[in-house]
Amino acid sequence: MKRHYKIIFAFLLALPFFGCESDDDALVDLEQVQAPANLGATFQITQDNSGLVEITPTGEGAAVYTVDFGDGSAPAEGIKVGDAVEHVYAEGEYEVEVTGTNINGKMASGIQPLTVSFLAPENLETGIVKDANNNYLVTVSASATNAAMFEVYFGENEDEEATLLMPGETVSYTYSSIGTYNVRVVALSGGAATTEVTEEISITDPLFLPIDFESETLNYTFNNFGGGEGTGAPVIDNPDASGINTSARVASYTKPAGSETWAGTTIALDEPIDFSSERYISMDVWSPEAGTDVIFKVENLENADLFVEATATTTVAEGWETLTFDMNEFDPTIEYGRIVLFFNFDVPGTGETYYFDNIETTRLELIKLPLTFESENINYEWAGFGGAGAGVIDNPDMSDLNTSAKVTELGKGEGSEVWAGVSLNLDEALTFENGTTVTMKTWSPEAGVPILLKFEDSDSEPDANGNPSVFVEVIQNTTVAEEWEELSFDLSTFEAFDENIDYDRFIVFYDFNSPGEGTSFYFDDVRIGDAQTEYISMFSDLADDVEVDTWRTDWSVSEYEEVEFDGRLSKHYFNLDYVGIETIANPIDATNMTHFHTEFYTDNATVFRVKLVDLGPDGVFGGGDDSESEVVIENPAQNEWVSLDIPLSEFENLAGRSNIGQLIYSGLPAGGVNVYVNNIYFRN
Repeated sequence: MKRHYKIIFAFLLALPFFGCESDDDALVDLEQVQAPANLGATFQITQDNSGLVEITPTGEGAAVYTVDFGDGSAPAEGIKVGDAVEHVYAEGEYEVEVTGTNINGKMASGIQPLTVSFLAPENLETGIVKDANNNYLVTVSASATNAAMFEVYFGENEDEEATLLMPGETVSYTYSSIGTYNVRVVALSGGAATTEVTEEISITDPLFLPIDFESETLNYTFNNFGGGEGTGAPVIDNPDASGINTSARVASYTKPAGSETWAGTTIALDEPIDFSSERYISMDVWSPEAGTDVIFKVENLENADLFVEATATTTVAEGWETLTFDMNEFDPTIEYGRIVLFFNFDVPGTGETYYFDNIETTRLELIKLPLTFESENINYEWAGFGGAGAGVIDNPDMSDLNTSAKVTELGKGEGSEVWAGVSLNLDEALTFENGTTVTMKTWSPEAGVPILLKFEDSDSEPDANGNPSVFVEVIQNTTVAEEWEELSFDLSTFEAFDENIDYDRFIVFYDFNSPGEGTSFYFDDVRIGDAQTEYISMFSDLADDVEVDTWRTDWSVSEYEEVEFDGRLSKHYFNLDYVGIETIANPIDATNMTHFHTEFYTDNATVFRVKLVDLGPDGVFGGGDDSESEVVIENPAQNEWVSLDIPLSEFENLAGRSNIGQLIYSGLPAGGVNVYVNNIYFRN
């Protein structure tokens, strides 16, 4: 039978007062009150060789304390919270036991070691550690022979009172501003002599990407070279707060008149740039002229010969625009900690001024549905939990339903939790213009495997397990074994589904509610809505082929035949240097397409290239507005089929896609490539 008591003000010690309208409002179930915790003590030793020690019990949830001095004398009882008791010790080492009792009579104890010595402390050692997540927070520890306690002074305030530190414990302090401070630690024994050390600590804000020049404490000091040496690129008020950049503060760089063609400005970062997931740099730039080349270079701090750089060209005069720099050539084994900027590279300075702002890593493509896993510009950062993990791999079963090159493998490890799965944060939340059904191609070693598909609002309040409380989830079972199938998940069947919610986290659970057995599953082509993949086929079974003028132009350097190879009807090019395939009479409009797809088999190519040529708005070859772009595949696999599903964005120099008139294959060794090609199409 539970006991209930009325708690009145001033019961035992000064307990908190609870205002109430009736006596029943003050009823407390005392059996639910937890026992005291973290019992210990702090000591103040009189430094006069008397051995007098002031002991203040500490703990959580105690109403009254008992102190056993640890020297065989009678304990002190009935010590109130915040009060202290004095005791005289002989020199020696003691274990002071503190027992706390709560309002329900529950008890707990803790031991606090005490050293009483009349000798001065020796061998004082201190540790001062900066917090990894808060640059203003430091934690201090100390140890010394003969020391009973320590006084710590953090050096920020002149009238600072000492913070007591017990042996084996730590104390923390948060500074209010950056600066250099002297942290003083004084070791105390029972004698008059003390021992102390002082250590200098620098509190700074580390500079790392992203940089927006808005902080009042960060050091944004650039240094110029090639002309105007010394401090450069001062931070100023935004002189043109408009368009894409309305921020208050920006950096300004003036290229001095007569400066070198390679003149520029540089700054060292306090942390290296993280290129693990985002391999492009974006920077807002204001230039007095369009057509100005800007080089963004990053170097290793210790060796400037270790670098990666990229060039972008301004397209706007006297206005802000965002330039993007391709850093995919970076070496993951190298730390890049210095930024070097060249404005109007290869042209002597004339005293012109440039402004720049908002330097950050970025992706050329956003992570959003549909998820096809084909882009090399995206690092799909799957987060596994419960013993599961995932990563993008080559398609292990390239078949009619799924011939794409890349898929995601989900491994549910041996003994993993029944709820093990993986999640991926989306850059854009789901949209429902085309419906509420999510489709996903999936491969499972067994039929009847339940797949739970879940989308969360990552900004919603966490639930009791720390997960977002707003979500939608649907379960479907696989129907085939060891082959691809496409499953549909209608989100509207979930009772709490709301189209107005920003669902921005994608989660997959395979074999949900069963422990892991070390099984691998695969999925691909995650799409939302009723819209189906559309194709423009040049040579495939996915749609009617468009009319092709020729599969080998008269200017090609290659032999050609159409043959059955490896069970596939293929275009066979041999003794190939390059071959032109033309649709000039009927140009292909790929405006609404996202990818170009082709598959090839070679036994000797060391390089394989794919080039697209757009005829420009006039639709006429050689009209002056043509553009072309090429994707190069180095060291392609030999003696097996290679599937290329190339995002059209990778054809970076292709000015348009509405009048594609040529497809050109080429490779190395020049004039000797042997290659079979099929499944040639554009898709969305």
